[in-house]
Amino acid sequence: MQSNPTVLGNPNLEPETLESYELAFNYRPTFDINIDLNLFHYRWDDIIQFVPDPGGSTRTAQNVGEQSAEGLEIELSWSVNDYLSLLTNYAWQNAEDRTTDTDAANSPEQQFYIRGVATLTHDCDFTVQLNRVMDRNRSFDDPRTDIDDYTIVDLTLRKRFLGNQLELALLAKNIFDENAREPSLNATPTPLIPDDLPLAGRSLMAEIRYKLF
Repeated sequence: MQSNPTVLGNPNLEPETLESYELAFNYRPTFDINIDLNLFHYRWDDIIQFVPDPGGSTRTAQNVGEQSAEGLEIELSWSVNDYLSLLTNYAWQNAEDRTTDTDAANSPEQQFYIRGVATLTHDCDFTVQLNRVMDRNRSFDDPRTDIDDYTIVDLTLRKRFLGNQLELALLAKNIFDENAREPSLNATPTPLIPDDLPLAGRSLMAEIRYKLF
């Protein structure tokens, strides 16, 4: 990284390693309902991080990070009838930064998603989806307040023509104009963004798709 005088590379770095285990279950109580459950555990070692150099203003990449986590993911899909289908999933994880014995930073501990698709006619459907992100931690040395949870709701109206060869769609994103933000790093020399990274606010878009074959 010769062009960056403050963040330095390291030719002696080793590859990061990840050891993971997953146990998956599938259950179909009826033909129209499908349930999936995944349990997981991982250990992540030799994580590459930029470490302050003694007596200077530079940081050099080193294999110093260790992280482990366990969690679960559950998903349900349901064809309610010929005109309505639902998909929902929930994820939970408990991740630990083993170098500091604190909760791992930035990634959510919980996430919930649900989507409903209503068939209005044989060539037109309406979709509503909701995504909620919860419980994101700061790093142990970050003095800022906790990262706010957020919920984003999107709507899509889609119409098909010419035997599904042409599709027109109207998309409304973040319809409640949620002030949603993703965490920013808090480490010198990385610039501090006090209010984190804002996601897009309310927006309206049109989409055209045409299949040649």
